[in-house]
Amino acid sequence: MVVRHGTRNPKAATIVGMKERLPLIKQKILDSSSFPNEYVKNRDLDLFRKWKPSVHPKDEKKLAHEGEEEMLLLAERMQSRFPAVFDNVYTNTTYRFKYTYSQRTQKSAYYFARGLFGKATAKSVYYPEPTKQDPILRFYKLCEKWNKNIKKNPETLLEKRLFENGIEMKQIVNNINQRLGFKSYLTTDDITLIYHTCAFETAWNKKSKSPWCSIFTVDDLKVLEYVEDLKMYWQDGYGYELSYKQACPAFGDMINFLESNDPHSKVTVYFTHSGTLLKMLAHLGLYKDEQPLTADSFSKMSNRQWKTSKIDSFATNLAFLLFGCEDGDKILTLHQERVVRLPSCPNSDLCSLNQMNKYYENSIQSCDFDALCNTR
Repeated sequence: MVVRHGTRNPKAATIVGMKERLPLIKQKILDSSSFPNEYVKNRDLDLFRKWKPSVHPKDEKKLAHEGEEEMLLLAERMQSRFPAVFDNVYTNTTYRFKYTYSQRTQKSAYYFARGLFGKATAKSVYYPEPTKQDPILRFYKLCEKWNKNIKKNPETLLEKRLFENGIEMKQIVNNINQRLGFKSYLTTDDITLIYHTCAFETAWNKKSKSPWCSIFTVDDLKVLEYVEDLKMYWQDGYGYELSYKQACPAFGDMINFLESNDPHSKVTVYFTHSGTLLKMLAHLGLYKDEQPLTADSFSKMSNRQWKTSKIDSFATNLAFLLFGCEDGDKILTLHQERVVRLPSCPNSDLCSLNQMNKYYENSIQSCDFDALCNTR
């Protein structure tokens, strides 16, 4: 099972914007004579009056309280659905946990274990020492060619920049300024900051509404979502073959575990990041659209499969469960705890291990990571 860490805090730059820029925008909203209107109601103004940033830059990207709850509940649900697999008694031969070199994955692993075994036992769970460049959990950190030619290449995000400078985004900036009674006060960067604040505060608080969400219409959110999808598509998804081909070590590690026939080892859970999950999903051939995502295809891609808000949320998880059947071993694949059908077995929920090996043969038998990633 591969799990993205739970809900976290934003990066430092976003937190600084929340602490320095948003209070100025908040005050301008409160000073405006345009409210209440059909978008910003009196109750939203009350929320704005009470709003203040609640996170410090030193806590950037740390696991939030909601992330702890997500991991606890995820573990409990998996145990409830598959009690024969996710035993509530811990042994370090039955369970294998591993996390990356980060606080958010370390804490995610702890709270997942706590959901399975309880608070006392969770403290004694064994985890191998994390490394800064893990060849399975964060393989892309070791891929020189990907880092040079894709990650650090400005051309990779060309479609994102074109869309950000296009008519749809300009219209949103103009509409929101008019909606708030401003002439041209808010910039594209301001709108992006507000969007991210709305998203994070929604993730942090189940029961309360972020006032920053009130300035957006549903159509606004669809456009802003597409900006994020373009970034992830071209950086971590189907935009470049290398991005997803380099996931072969992680996929091979999963197959090796399922084929190991170790009677004691039942569960492996890796706690990692968005970059790993997205590349693995693309490596498997999931959520692939017929046409690539581009700056000028927004209007045609409303029903696209590649929607990161759905396929790559916090606590995203990808699980492979092995079933011993009379006609051979079969695998049930779950993404976000829902059954997904792999391209190797498009007509069946269960896919035979032999069929998977055959379909993904190049990933398993011919995974030459050095050849893929070496820049020399």
